[in-house]
Amino acid sequence: MSGEMVLILNNFNFKKMNIQKILPACAVAMGVALVMATSAFTKAPTNKSGDTLYTFQYNAPSGMHPYSQANVENVANWSYTTSTSCNGVNVEACGLQVPESYVDDPIGSPTLDASIDISATESSSNVAYVSGTAAGSNATISNKSN
Repeated sequence: MSGEMVLILNNFNFKKMNIQKILPACAVAMGVALVMATSAFTKAPTNKSGDTLYTFQYNAPSGMHPYSQANVENVANWSYTTSTSCNGVNVEACGLQVPESYVDDPIGSPTLDASIDISATESSSNVAYVSGTAAGSNATISNKSN
């Protein structure tokens, strides 16, 4: 052994390393790391058939009658989101959860496919809510109060 190595080992005090004090801290650190790692892989919502669901929110365009039947039925006015603040009252369009088969580019930038065929019901005040889609019971419709 070289003289430098012996000097380093002689100066290193193994008594100061108390493994009983270090072990709990390491266990806590590993636990936190595991929680963070597993929470990154949350399962996507699915419908009764087991299909992955994608959530879209209605983005009312500017101009006259942003909640008109034509605007609500236009898939270009819907954008992908992870959640919506819809309250389930059938007054204004708000959100849709649809199976992957009605989604274009589900891995990259999800958009609603035109085949979803959104049906909207309009009140006398030119405000529409979603009343149906081509996905039928495989989709979840969420409207809101105005």
